[in-house]
Amino acid sequence: MNDDLDVVAFAEQRYADWPNGIRANMVMSLDGAAVFRGRVGPLSSSADQRLFHALRAMADVILVGAGTARVEEYGPAVLDDELGALRTRQLGASATPAPRMAVVTRSCSVPAKSLGHLPGVRPIVITTSTADTSPATELADVIVAGDVQIDFARVVDELRSRGLRRILCEGGPTLLSALTEAGLVDELCLTLAPMLTAEPASVGSDSVVPSTNPLRAPLRTTLRHSVTHDDYIFLRYAQRSAP
Repeated sequence: MNDDLDVVAFAEQRYADWPNGIRANMVMSLDGAAVFRGRVGPLSSSADQRLFHALRAMADVILVGAGTARVEEYGPAVLDDELGALRTRQLGASATPAPRMAVVTRSCSVPAKSLGHLPGVRPIVITTSTADTSPATELADVIVAGDVQIDFARVVDELRSRGLRRILCEGGPTLLSALTEAGLVDELCLTLAPMLTAEPASVGSDSVVPSTNPLRAPLRTTLRHSVTHDDYIFLRYAQRSAP
């Protein structure tokens, strides 16, 4: 891939066909770390960041664990004019101006910044029936999905019932693991960063407990594409059972 990559055009060409299940997006170092000194940013590149926002532009909702939202200081997903035009082309003129943010937390403890919102784009908090939801109800729509643990199949059903079918998971690793165990991740968009970190592959706690039904064997995926730019490798994998 050449250095003057038009990332938005690339994203529209290579990622517009959204899977039926969840699409996950993450960056990883060569030694398997998802962060450097607690943050994802040092692993990323300008092209990776642009692709990150382009994938957001084509999503109905962004699913993120509360721990990741806190560490990465998540706020509303703001799109510039080019990304807004991409969103309109992919989702239609009636789409909300940006994807909704859905924060997953068993305790309903959500960073205040993550509950900020754009006009017409109200955030969502996904939690359990044992949590005190009162602090979140004024600022977000609350989805109760499970008693002690999150029922992720129910989460997907609840989001779809609200017309939110294009679900983009941005992690962290704990949430991604739980969704994978539940058989809900159809696609992984992985950026392999040309870096070594000597860091563990985690972003703190997502306040999510993985399912009690761990995988019996690794899931086999199919490589949809592999594109190199500035020594970064942009990989798109799909579950073999996914369309």
